[in-house]
Amino acid sequence: MTVLTLASSSSGNCTIVSHGKTHIIIDAGISLRRIRGGLLQTGLTPDDLACVLVTHDHIDHISGVSMLVKYHKTPVFTSYGAGAGICRATPEAEPFVNCFEPGIELDFGDMTIQSFRTPHDADGSVGYTIRAGGKRLAYVTDLGCVTAEVADETRGADIAIIEANHDCEMLENGPYPRFLKKRIQSGRGHLSNYDSGVFAAGLADAGARYIMLAHLSRENNTPQLARETVEHSLYKEESFNAKDVELDVAPPFTPGRMYII
Repeated sequence: MTVLTLASSSSGNCTIVSHGKTHIIIDAGISLRRIRGGLLQTGLTPDDLACVLVTHDHIDHISGVSMLVKYHKTPVFTSYGAGAGICRATPEAEPFVNCFEPGIELDFGDMTIQSFRTPHDADGSVGYTIRAGGKRLAYVTDLGCVTAEVADETRGADIAIIEANHDCEMLENGPYPRFLKKRIQSGRGHLSNYDSGVFAAGLADAGARYIMLAHLSRENNTPQLARETVEHSLYKEESFNAKDVELDVAPPFTPGRMYII
């Protein structure tokens, strides 16, 4: 399995996942030009995509959908709630949108995809795990807390892309208005570095080899703070060997490290 983030921030999100002859992207929150450029790095074009999986209908996850379906007729798979939002925002995408109930399993060629509910202020918000070639990816960003369902569904992943959105102190003392701070801090908002660290420790304890921190806030976080906070959680645990976990931070606007597992 090959995993490559093309962008990960509140300005846009997109990740390529490939195995054998099956290629998908998770979210299409960047321009078609950038999607094409990212795919080219792996020798692909949008016409090679089996589908785009959408986590939820916020603009930083769907802004590229309209051009993908217009020029490449890429199938879109997402929950009923997110699908309705996509169709409202881009009616021309409706013929290409395929909806499912969260919890369903999907098969695309060499990949088996499991969806699960995530607590976020978007109707039908979901995360995904993808199994291929005996390996498992967990992809879960944009969530206010780690529910039992999220923890159960992601346990046992070999590689995980998880949210580390904000440093609690930076957010509290930053320029955001109080209502926005409350939204981010809520159980349906975004995951803090501290909570991401607790999540990462549980994933590592269950065997995760690679963990990538994603969807960092430009105003309320830094890559160094996110990494340091999560590393602290990893190293204070004694039930696993923390040095065996490779921790990385997804760049906000450019492709990140390519993982081949």
